[in-house]
Amino acid sequence: MIDTRDKLIAALAAGIKMDLFKPSLTSEGAGLWHSLWKAAGWPPAASTPPAYTIGSGYVPTKATIGAFNFGNPVAPALSYLLQMIMAGSVSGKLVLYDRLWQCSGLTTNGGNPTTLAIVTPGALTRPDALGAGVEIWGEVYGAPGATGSAWSVTYTDQADADKVATYTHPANAESVGQMFPFLLDPTTTGVKAPKNFITTVASGTAGDIGITLLRRIAEIPLMIANVGDIFDAFFLGMPQIYDDACLAFMVMCSTTTTGVIQGSFKAGQG
Repeated sequence: MIDTRDKLIAALAAGIKMDLFKPSLTSEGAGLWHSLWKAAGWPPAASTPPAYTIGSGYVPTKATIGAFNFGNPVAPALSYLLQMIMAGSVSGKLVLYDRLWQCSGLTTNGGNPTTLAIVTPGALTRPDALGAGVEIWGEVYGAPGATGSAWSVTYTDQADADKVATYTHPANAESVGQMFPFLLDPTTTGVKAPKNFITTVASGTAGDIGITLLRRIAEIPLMIANVGDIFDAFFLGMPQIYDDACLAFMVMCSTTTTGVIQGSFKAGQG
């Protein structure tokens, strides 16, 4: 555990540096989220996750193409986020997160309503089996239609109860690469697994929607275009990076492009 100044200095000096470079992408618009998971650059672009009907392969790790590969510490040592140095050509907000579970292939153009059952979701292990701090996000792999609808995900919460998370699909088509949060039931403290995806109105075009379960690690502002900033361990709060974490980024855009995003971050172990 890094619990003294001397340990922090030593962990920084021996820290694992991971670089990020992602070119500018077309996004939906200001104030919306865009995934960098499948963007070219560094790390290399990831593949589309398996369809929800496949039954396996839903839990990514540090070894998954698109993630940052790093060495796990030797127990009882832990990994912590100690520093981020980031810049963007467009202002916005950048989020580093652990990608815990993912699928694709959900259509939005079925009947009214359409229920698509998730097959064999797979067990979450990071940060724990109860899914503490886990969020449910939608991710767009193929643009849906522009008919407004209510979308929802039924999920198993920390007490093994079925709860419903909701998203209002606006009367315009989300762009490929866009991400959007589902609002969890207010009694939820953990998300264990998704069970199904429901649409109330056909979108007009099938599209390809994925479900991503994630846990945020750090959020930093990209305040001035093309001017980088350094965020230290105290600003970041030294969040733990769990063994085998599938580290990825998303960005809240301030314009209709994500801008070029580049920089590095450092994980320390102790």
